[in-house]
Amino acid sequence: MATPYDVIDLVDSRTRDLLLALDALDDADMRAPSLLPGWTRGHVVTHLARNADALVNLFTWAETGEKKPMYASPEARDADIEAGAHRSADALLDDLTESSVRWIVTARRLPDDAWGRTVVARGGKEVPGSWIPMLRAGEVIVHHYDLDLGYTPDQWPQGWVSLALHDATANLSERAGEPVALRATDSGFGVGDGGGRTVSGTQADLLAWVTRGVVGPSLTTTGDLPELGPWR
Repeated sequence: MATPYDVIDLVDSRTRDLLLALDALDDADMRAPSLLPGWTRGHVVTHLARNADALVNLFTWAETGEKKPMYASPEARDADIEAGAHRSADALLDDLTESSVRWIVTARRLPDDAWGRTVVARGGKEVPGSWIPMLRAGEVIVHHYDLDLGYTPDQWPQGWVSLALHDATANLSERAGEPVALRATDSGFGVGDGGGRTVSGTQADLLAWVTRGVVGPSLTTTGDLPELGPWR
C-alpha cells in the first residue's frame, strides 16, 4: 500500500514532467483548445495552479484541525480560472510552477498526525488528510492528458492507476443508471456483480473510460458501452 509520502514523490515527479512539457508552449499554444469542452490549455493550467493552492488549504485544515475549505465558493473558483486563463505562456508556467512548489513544500513538512484528520474535499466528500496527495496526483496526471500534448492513459503510472480506479468506480452504476461491472484484464481488479453490463480492459483503459469517457483499444463490453454521468 502506498504511503502519503510515496504519493507526494509521485506528484513531484509527474509535476516536473508536466512543467517540462508546458515549457515548450508559446502563447498561441496556450490559447488552443484542450480536451475539456470550453476550456483552452490556459484554463487547464490555471485550474491546476489554483487547485494546488486549494489543496494547501486542506493541508492546513488537516494540520490545525481548523476548517479551511478548498475554495471560497464554486463561483469564486470558476472566476479565478477564467481570469487567469488568458495570460501569457510565461505567466501561466510561472504561476503553476510557484503553486506546485508551495504544494510540495507544504506536503513534505506536514506532521504525521495530520494524515488521520478528516477534511472535506470539493463536492462535500469527506476524506482523511492522507488522501490529499492522491487528490493532487489525479489532478496532475489526468489534466496532463487533457492538455492534449501526447500524454496518454497508457503512460499513466500503474500504481496510481490501481489506487485511483478503486476510488473512481465507487458510484459507477449510479453514474450509468444501470448495473455495470468492470473487470481488469491485467490485474485482479473487478467491481460490480455483473448483473448488468460488464466492461473489460486494462486498468489504464478502464480508468480513462470512467474518468474521461475515452474508449481505449483494450476495452470490450457485453452489449453497448454504457453512457456515464459526470465524474466528480
